[in-house]
Amino acid sequence: RAMLYVRDIANPFADDNYFPQFRQKDWYLGSSWASGFISADTPHGRNQESSSEAIAAYEAMALYGDVMIDAFRNAGQGVTGSAKEAKLVRNAGRLMTAMEVKAAQRYWHVWNSTTHYNTYPATYKEPVVGMLYETMASFQTWFSGGDVASFGIQVLPFTPVSERNTDPDWAAKLYPAFKKSCESSGNDFCVKSGWSIALCGLRAAIGERENAIEDAKSIPEIVFESPGGNGHSLTNTLWYISTRPDVTQQMPLKDEESSMT
Repeated sequence: RAMLYVRDIANPFADDNYFPQFRQKDWYLGSSWASGFISADTPHGRNQESSSEAIAAYEAMALYGDVMIDAFRNAGQGVTGSAKEAKLVRNAGRLMTAMEVKAAQRYWHVWNSTTHYNTYPATYKEPVVGMLYETMASFQTWFSGGDVASFGIQVLPFTPVSERNTDPDWAAKLYPAFKKSCESSGNDFCVKSGWSIALCGLRAAIGERENAIEDAKSIPEIVFESPGGNGHSLTNTLWYISTRPDVTQQMPLKDEESSMT
């Protein structure tokens, strides 16, 4: 059953009679398209909203392939038969994960640093692109026009590869904007809807691990079942926060006023 999901979104097998090969992946751009490579269901062409969810999908594919390689070897199949297929799943998943991370940092994450050149003109002030189309970069999502949704959807979920995806310089630009959008939403909106979980992870990424842990521990348990929080748990959130790399100098927060409302 798990292989049905793999074959549906990222089938690596050229001889599969039921699923197309790599249905979502744009090998030229490095990113994926939400409705598939040949889909163009809007006037602006193909689109993708959450780059981080795409990354997590391919990461899961790679991990599944890795686990199945071990399972087949332990069953005495060596590197023959199904084990070879599992190796192809793992390798394709790793490649697509790496490409998706690079594409996210180029097209969805907006910042400048000594090691990263911003793709967009200076007139675009937001630290993220909410939805990327073939002909347009938009600061919104399918389900909400609120700033907090565009910020949060490019961060969740927290998995091991998130460390590669979340550059500390970008996090330093995103965190204050994300935090401000949460505060302006009022009525504990970010907490109740789960976006506060993503905010905790970002705080840890800029060198404030202890504060992020306290923030996470204060989140009500029910929040981890909310639309923005499901897929996480308190344990997973604390693991992610606690394992953030040391930041030798706490990142200066870059609270820039947005021109895109």
